[in-house]
Amino acid sequence: MPDDVEIPDEVDSVALKFLDIKGKPREIRIPPETFEVVKKEGMSFDSSNLGFSDVSQSDMIAVPDSSTMKILDYGTEKVAVFLCEMRWPNGTPFEGDPRYLLRKTMEELSERGIDIHVKPEYEFHILDRENFEPIDSGQYIDGRTDQTRMVGELSKAMKEYDFKIEKIHHEVAPGQYEIEPLPYDDPLQAADEFVFIREIVKEKAAENGVFATFMPKPLPGEAGNGFHVHLALFEEGEYMFSSEGLSDRAAGFLGGLLDHAKALSAVVSPTINSYKRLVPGYEAPVYISWGGENRSVLVRIPAYGTKEQKKGRIEYRAGDASANIYFMLNSLIQAGIDGMKKSSDPGEEVREDLFTLSDEEIKDMGIEFLPANLSEALDELEKDGVVKDSLGESYEHYLEMKRDEVVEFNQDITDWELRNYLDY
Repeated sequence: MPDDVEIPDEVDSVALKFLDIKGKPREIRIPPETFEVVKKEGMSFDSSNLGFSDVSQSDMIAVPDSSTMKILDYGTEKVAVFLCEMRWPNGTPFEGDPRYLLRKTMEELSERGIDIHVKPEYEFHILDRENFEPIDSGQYIDGRTDQTRMVGELSKAMKEYDFKIEKIHHEVAPGQYEIEPLPYDDPLQAADEFVFIREIVKEKAAENGVFATFMPKPLPGEAGNGFHVHLALFEEGEYMFSSEGLSDRAAGFLGGLLDHAKALSAVVSPTINSYKRLVPGYEAPVYISWGGENRSVLVRIPAYGTKEQKKGRIEYRAGDASANIYFMLNSLIQAGIDGMKKSSDPGEEVREDLFTLSDEEIKDMGIEFLPANLSEALDELEKDGVVKDSLGESYEHYLEMKRDEVVEFNQDITDWELRNYLDY
C-alpha cells in the first residue's frame, strides 16, 4: 500500500476506519501530527470487540491505506479519513481481514490474466427522525419530492469527493432512493467507496433533519433496500460475457453463483431482517435462477446501460448493505471463479415471471429456493467449502456471531407479539 501522503494543514483530526465482522464501520481518531508514526507502525486495537478474534489473542493493529484518503467536511471540523487493513502486532496480515481477503483475491486473479469490473447499486430509505416513517410518498424516478434539495446536495457531495456517479433517483417505495456509481475496474475500490458514500448519505440526511438507513426492510409492505452487484469479467483484456450469448467461461462463472447461492445468502443477506426483503412480489429474488431482463430471477443479464456496459455483464440481486461489503464481493467472486474451474452449468434461461407461478410450478421447472431465513442460510454456509474459505480465518467467528444473532432474535419479545398475545 502506498505511503506517500501528507495530511493537509486544514485537517483537524485523522480517522482510521474499517468494518467489523458484521460490516459496521469502526473508527479510531488520532491527531494529525501522529499520523506519520501510525502510517508506518499502525494503531493498536482490541479485535475481539469487533468479532474477529477471542480475548486470548485480540491484539491487532490498523494500518491505513494512504491511497484511500478523503477529506470529509463535517461543518465544525475537517477530518482526513483513511481506510485500514488489520494486521497482527508483528505486521503480518490477518488472514481474516475482509479488505485484505478481497485485495488478495484480486491480486491472484490479475496474475492469471483475469480482471473483474463491478457496478453496485445502493438503495436506502430517508425517514423522519422522530417516528421513522418515510419522509415522502414518492414513486419510482419521481420528478420532485420533499427531499429534492437533499438529493441535490448528495449529487454535489459525490462530485466534490470525486465519486463517479451515473445517477441518483427515487426508487419504488415511499422515501426510498438509489445511488448508482459508474462501473469500477477494481472491486476493492468499489467496496472502499461504498464505506465513504454510506457515511456521506447519513451525514447529509442528518444535516437536513432526517434519518437515512440502508436497512434491508425498514417498512413492512414496501420494497426493501438491496445492494445489487453488476459484474463484468475480462480474460487477457477480452470480455467473457457478451450480449450475444454466454461463452463457456462466462456460463461457468454464472453457474458457480447459482451453485453456491444458498451458502452465499449467509454472507450477502446476513441478517434476520434480510429475509423480510427476500419475499415474492417486491422485485427481490427468491428463486435460484437466471434470466435476461427478468427481475424475478436471482441473476440477470441486463439489456440497458452504456455501449460499453452492453458488451456483457451480470447482476446478482440478493445482496443488501447489512453485509460486510468486502466479504460480499469476495464471496461472489470466489463462487463464480469456482464455477469457471468446474465448468458449472447454469441451466436454461428463465423467461417467465416467477412471481406469478406457484411453488409447485417452480419446483417442476427444476428451480430451487434461496434460504427462507438466516438460520437456513447458515446451515448452507457450513456445508459449502468455497464460501467458507472466502471468509478466511474469520469464518468460525462469523458463524458463531450469526448463530448468536438468531438465538437472540428468537428469544426477544417483539411488538407484534405484544399486540397479538398480551390479552391472553
